[in-house]
Amino acid sequence: MAHERSLLERFRDPEPDLGSRTLRLNTKHLADSVLRNLRHVLNARHGVAMTRADYGIPDLCDIIHSFPDAVAGLRKAIKETVEKFEPRLRRVYVKHVESPDDPQALHYEITADLVTEEEKTSVHFETRIAGSGQVGVKG
Repeated sequence: MAHERSLLERFRDPEPDLGSRTLRLNTKHLADSVLRNLRHVLNARHGVAMTRADYGIPDLCDIIHSFPDAVAGLRKAIKETVEKFEPRLRRVYVKHVESPDDPQALHYEITADLVTEEEKTSVHFETRIAGSGQVGVKG
């Protein structure tokens, strides 16, 4: 069964408000938890986690020097990272989106199926990678 909270969230707060427990999965809470995890993993760079050298995305300095091919390379890196480190998502699709409003940032859309036993739910996230390397993720 899919969990509404990630393992780390459950470690940090093992017994949240017990009055709100239910046997039915709250898809909104699950999607919010996935969003928080995507923010963590997409802002991590390879080599920061001692237990998984491939946790996060490659350092942007390693990718950006091959611009404009960097756009496709980063899209692939985001897709592989999401597939590898967010098991609550299936059929992950990442698409580069041109943004005339913000030419200094790279924008990607992530679309996937949220894994639940009860229903099929599609989710959509927007990412913005600023020149500083910070990755913003919105649901």
